[in-house]
Amino acid sequence: MNDLYQEIFKEIKKIPVIDTHEHLPSKEENLNQGRDILNEYLSHYMSSDLISAGLSNDSLNKIKDSSIPILKRWEIVDPYWKFCRYTGYGRALDISVNKIYNVDSINRNTIEILNEKFKEKNRPGHFKYVLKDLCKIKLSILDTWDSRFDCDQDLFRRVWQILNYIIPMPLEIPEEGLDIVSWLENEYDISINSLDDWMHAFNIELVDNLNHGIIGIKNILGYFRPLQFNKVDYNTAKNKFASDLRKWKEIDRKEGKNIRFSKDVQDFMMHYILKVINKKKLFMQVHTGLLEGNGDIITNSNPALMCNLFNDYPDVKFDIFHIGYPYYAETSALGKMFPNAFIDMCWAHIISPAASVQALSDFIDAVPFNKISAFGGDYLFVDAIYGHLHIARRNVSKVLSQKVKENVFTVEKAIEIAWHLFYYNPVKIFDLEEKINN
Repeated sequence: MNDLYQEIFKEIKKIPVIDTHEHLPSKEENLNQGRDILNEYLSHYMSSDLISAGLSNDSLNKIKDSSIPILKRWEIVDPYWKFCRYTGYGRALDISVNKIYNVDSINRNTIEILNEKFKEKNRPGHFKYVLKDLCKIKLSILDTWDSRFDCDQDLFRRVWQILNYIIPMPLEIPEEGLDIVSWLENEYDISINSLDDWMHAFNIELVDNLNHGIIGIKNILGYFRPLQFNKVDYNTAKNKFASDLRKWKEIDRKEGKNIRFSKDVQDFMMHYILKVINKKKLFMQVHTGLLEGNGDIITNSNPALMCNLFNDYPDVKFDIFHIGYPYYAETSALGKMFPNAFIDMCWAHIISPAASVQALSDFIDAVPFNKISAFGGDYLFVDAIYGHLHIARRNVSKVLSQKVKENVFTVEKAIEIAWHLFYYNPVKIFDLEEKINN
């Protein structure tokens, strides 16, 4: 078994990768140059495990303060780090620093020298070194906020979040006196006074995004509400929108609050957006399952809540993120039932390596394997993508070697399947062939 696993793992390491999901800056030069290894590595994920282990938010903020000597900050985090070192988050970091900086692991004895190596290596070209040279990532699909359209085309293609048309958010880069409605009116020389105007604004911005190279849609609404979107008739939504807009203009806007849509308006807009992208045959990546951070309502993001959407919009490819963890059995069933439901293992391999192995084994048994994408780093910083991908390759190798041992298929077929999981499937699902060749 070990020899079989090593044979498959060796071949998998040669396969180019389509990284289905990242949150990196759109260009390397947009990075904060004053960062150090702790404030970078604790920008998310590992910080959530540390909080879960008992670290306070005040202590976390102090640990991320680069004005404090790094060894002093390590003394604060060390009692909690030791409990988190063996989670997927912790393991990805140790694997990464071993490969990138030639340091065995992150600990009290290594943190100072590791920080110096981190600062020395993180110069222009580091993104390419990690993503291309170490990881063999052909292209990453990017969801980021540091610019509207731009990205390093050698590394990324972008998706567009539709959150603001359902639950409007504050502007990421606030302009004096501008809310999202005012921004849209100014940007596109339109007036927004009705539901029809709001739908028109969506269409204009969608076309603008597509003209600037956006390749698909991103849905993160599971962080804010259940993923169940009911059909609402136009007149009901129109009247509710008018009421919501009137209240906002008369009261909430003066107090600096965002416009808040009633559930009927939210549900109507989701169905409207899906009708539009259904005609354009665009894909929608959907955050499902675990919610990053601590707390929140995980049942909101059960992918099974979207069954009506899969049925109603057959030409939309729904890319179900994070295997829906912990609802990966439901994700497997959805992938089996719906031709337009695809399974994406982004983030999953570091949420729980063991669950990802179990889930992938089930997926291969239950779902046509052309519907599964094996990897998306889902990181805000580049270094840990290497460790995550290493864990993903090992997990896929474990599952495929076990299937070979059980005489489900041959070694040759296992390697062919791996090529599909890491490369061919996401190329097809996200229509990337021309973008890669160009």
